[in-house]
Amino acid sequence: MTSLDLFALKYYNNYFFLFQTYIVTQVATYLSPALLYMYGKWLLSPEFVNKLFFRGSILGITLMTTFILRSYGRAINPKYQEFYNDLLNAKLDYSTENKKKLHSYDFDFSAWPIDFSWTPAEEKSYKSNLISNNFKMSLKLLSSPSRLIGFIALHTFGISLIYPGSTSLLFYLMNQNLQKGRRALITSFGGVRYKLKTIDGNFVDSMFIDKRHSNINSLNPKLIICTEGNAGFYEAGIMSSAIETHHSVLGWNHPGFGYSTGVPYIEQEQNAAETVIEFAIKHLKFSPKSIVLYGWSIGGFASTHLAKKFPDVHAVILDATFDDLSPLAIPRMPGFAEKLVDFTVKEFTNLNVAENLVQYPGPVLLIRRSSDEIIALDPQNVATNRANYLLELLLERRFPKLFSNESRSALWVWLSTSGEQQKQVHLQYDVDLNNQSKLFPSSNKNYPLNLGDGWKDQEKIKMLLYLADYYMKDYNSTHCTPLPTRYLGFII
Repeated sequence: MTSLDLFALKYYNNYFFLFQTYIVTQVATYLSPALLYMYGKWLLSPEFVNKLFFRGSILGITLMTTFILRSYGRAINPKYQEFYNDLLNAKLDYSTENKKKLHSYDFDFSAWPIDFSWTPAEEKSYKSNLISNNFKMSLKLLSSPSRLIGFIALHTFGISLIYPGSTSLLFYLMNQNLQKGRRALITSFGGVRYKLKTIDGNFVDSMFIDKRHSNINSLNPKLIICTEGNAGFYEAGIMSSAIETHHSVLGWNHPGFGYSTGVPYIEQEQNAAETVIEFAIKHLKFSPKSIVLYGWSIGGFASTHLAKKFPDVHAVILDATFDDLSPLAIPRMPGFAEKLVDFTVKEFTNLNVAENLVQYPGPVLLIRRSSDEIIALDPQNVATNRANYLLELLLERRFPKLFSNESRSALWVWLSTSGEQQKQVHLQYDVDLNNQSKLFPSSNKNYPLNLGDGWKDQEKIKMLLYLADYYMKDYNSTHCTPLPTRYLGFII
């Protein structure tokens, strides 16, 4: 067993112990009102209280003894002493040599030295603006009961429904697999773990795999920044598909996911994403033109947010992504709360992917899962897949002259099919993809274009169906099936 295995095992055991303690304290907290009520009714006799105090003392002593024994075990373990010395040296001098030694261990991320942060001036400016924004938000909440109810709902249980990966329970269930995945990325692919400090003070856990010096793609190296879904982690997510392209890959965990700190509220999510790309540009020395933003599911929001902020990035790939969160959230909540859900989502967690995407002028690839059970309102009906609406909005923003009642209707005939049926739609409308490609000025990014201005409806239909096939590829799978790397090859 390697030193990495030993420390991973120790950390898992320690975490399991702390989790048990956490469960006990949480149960006691939630039961405290009932206990007080029972005491008020004289159901708790003095004898029972004495027994409770005695047993609680025994439990406390047991916990303290366990901590002492664990500390003693670490103190006499030469491997742990070696690790502790390496950690101290890295904190005193975070040189390349000390950093390399530290990366051979897997330990509590809170003790990990910071690899990248914003400047003090930038953090100070952000905090001053934050105080002003919080004051304005307080006034808004006090002026509107519905806004206050929505705010409370989101900040209690709502955010966990949108991002279940941020819950401690899922992390506890996944922790061992995440350790294995992280170890595989480091040992099998040469991954390097980095701790990034966001402008709002959170910490992002990230993993970088550098392929710039490999023989494959050395003349045209790219960096693929992977953003996971609402229950995905870089240790066991879409990085696996990106790695097989033989380009450099940077994965990261959302705020509150794994060892990343914070909560995935929309502003923290945006700040974390911006920190990741700033790290890629300033620390890893990738130019924006060599960066590919790859988002899966809800990760499409952070990817398109970055595309809007950094319009020079090479390309955007959105796999199993929706246009807007609200149409997906409403059917999953009770009918009587429809208006409140819609208002809360748009007011406090407006994950409008389409709104971001239409502001990006570069290459885009959408991947639609034809059997998607998450972003399709009806998994048996591909026409209800929200990726269709994302494509429609993108095409209409870039090529408004191609849209008429007839061409839009033809587009939805194509969107309502998949696989071989889409080829039949091409035959129905006499669409020759090769001929249409010659008419498409793919190098022109000055959107919106006048393409289709003065054309007949039949000509508009042919070009619109060609563009739909150009921008979106179908993958016959469910939402969580790993994406074959060949799909990334359409645009990278």
